[in-house]
Amino acid sequence: MNCVKGNCIHGSTAKSVIGTMEAEFWKLNGAYKYIDKIICCSEFLKTKMDTNPLFREKTIALHNFVERVEPKVVEKKDYVLYFGRFSEEKGINTLVETCNLLPDIQFVFAGSGPLEDKVNQLKNVKNVGFQTGEVLDTLIREAKFSICPSEVYENCPFSVMESQQRGTPAIGANIGGIPELITDGVDGRLFTSKDSKQLAAIIRELWNDPDKLEEYAKACLNLERDDLDSYYEKLVPIYLGEKDSTL
Repeated sequence: MNCVKGNCIHGSTAKSVIGTMEAEFWKLNGAYKYIDKIICCSEFLKTKMDTNPLFREKTIALHNFVERVEPKVVEKKDYVLYFGRFSEEKGINTLVETCNLLPDIQFVFAGSGPLEDKVNQLKNVKNVGFQTGEVLDTLIREAKFSICPSEVYENCPFSVMESQQRGTPAIGANIGGIPELITDGVDGRLFTSKDSKQLAAIIRELWNDPDKLEEYAKACLNLERDDLDSYYEKLVPIYLGEKDSTL
């Protein structure tokens, strides 16, 4: 019933009621007992699934893979980057408040969504719209750092990993699976979700400390993430029912 209470499906009560009814149907139908393994893209999700005795012995944590990119030496530019959906659950309201607290710092937003009008009202924000490919690649590489301010349980956000792959540290909300990707004070920073003042303080601190940012950037480039090939090597044994010592 928490699905209904929180309007978890697209913020719609009707859709959430239907989703709850569907879940109850499959539970009563006994379908879940036929599941052999449940692949969770974060340890956080695994711990949630493990609260159900029916799933506890079936879960496997396996982070998403991220496409490898060529290292490039680029000159960092004076902006902080957010790329993703402009919506409440992604923490845009908190980020807007943060931008207002830092009028002298330039932000670049790359994306689209229902809160776009609110984003466009900020004087220190340049909204470049939804971007992909080389344009997005350049935006990420040249940013001083990126922000993942989610207010819902992200499990393994690609925005964090894609940023780190390009030597751009990320500031992430300390929620869900985000802390599994960012080691606070080593390759990025964590802040309390929805706390715009704390986020602003961290941004100000890093903005004024290029040496620390360079240290974080080097740590990011040394992070080990699965690419498609290594992910495949871990995934196939799960489907084949084989034991893989790498998991």
